[in-house]
Amino acid sequence: MQAVIFYFSGTGNTWWCSERMVEHLKRHGIESQMISIEQTDPQECSRSICAADLVGIGYPIYGSDLPDSVKHFIDDILPTAPPQKPRLFLYCTQLMFSGDGAYVYADAIRNRGWEIYSAVHLLMPNNISMSIMPLLFSNDPVHIERRLARTDMRIRHMIDRMIAGRPLKQGHSRLSTLLALMQRAPFRTYFPVLRDDISVDDELCTRCGRCVEICPVGNLELTAEGVRASGQCILCLRCYNFCPVSAVRYRGRTHDLRRGIPYRGPVPRFRPELIAAHRHHE
Repeated sequence: MQAVIFYFSGTGNTWWCSERMVEHLKRHGIESQMISIEQTDPQECSRSICAADLVGIGYPIYGSDLPDSVKHFIDDILPTAPPQKPRLFLYCTQLMFSGDGAYVYADAIRNRGWEIYSAVHLLMPNNISMSIMPLLFSNDPVHIERRLARTDMRIRHMIDRMIAGRPLKQGHSRLSTLLALMQRAPFRTYFPVLRDDISVDDELCTRCGRCVEICPVGNLELTAEGVRASGQCILCLRCYNFCPVSAVRYRGRTHDLRRGIPYRGPVPRFRPELIAAHRHHE
């Protein structure tokens, strides 16, 4: 058997879960690969799926909704289900609760001929580090490792059940959808405004260009005057969390380093360049 996992990850949490899924699938003798949706296209996606028996799609949840880049992947890159219909599993990463996070885009997936075989919600460390937000975050390795250990057990449980023909179906009930709407409705209402909340402090910025390179939607541009945003942010937090000098501002405020450096992924070896689109400049 073979498996392919397509994923989007803002600051590394979904990337880490995808890695763990690959390892647990290999434990069952299933050759597996993981592909960042930023680094694929319709042709490569179709080729990978045609050779697979299992297909996974993973993403973080923002306000009980999908990031726009994941919606684009499902709508424009994911092919219609091939005749052999590989089993499709979904997983979403979240801080605490998303309601129907794994099923929020289920109708669009089914419209492409796919059936959802398994779905799971995975709790991960908080990556919301903006100083304006009251949520606590931590870069303490001990704290993060404890959370990761629990989530790894959850991933192993999901894979074991799926292989045994007893898939999980988390987030598909009407109650889950109703509870999710309490977050999703206001989030979708205010999302267009939130897309323009990222800016860069020209005095702190060193013009290294990292934020421009790692942005998944090309929202940032390095100009003669400094880095400028175009108002197309999807709130993945990469630029804010991974700026080497914390020059990125959210709603006009730079990061308060007295709260600690922003969350920079679940493990030290994570770098957003590993999963970002390969941008070429003339």
